Amino acid sequence: MKDQMIFQRYEFKYLLTRSQLRTVLLAAKPHIVPDAYSHSSIRNIYLDTPDFRLIRRSLEKPVYKEKVRLRSYGTAEAGDSVFVELKKKYRSVVYKRRLSMEWE
Repeated sequence: MKDQMIFQRYEFKYLLTRSQLRTVLLAAKPHIVPDAYSHSSIRNIYLDTPDFRLIRRSLEKPVYKEKVRLRSYGTAEAGDSVFVELKKKYRSVVYKRRLSMEWE
């Protein structure tokens, strides 16, 4: 299967109590299966301008925001694939483009 390099998704975030979380997980359990990354660590390095413009702008909760990051699944070693990602969010829709590169 070819790696997906362009993503578009909606993000909705909810604050749950521990009791609500248990209820949701119990209801979802028969319908979910762990994937290949279920036991790996996701490592991110976020990139910004020298004056931290991207994070300052993001904290202002604008209608449009963007982030640039390097991402690996697990600890990257020489020869492993890592991703350079541009993540944009506009009106609750997240768009992500990524390039794969070899870690040196």
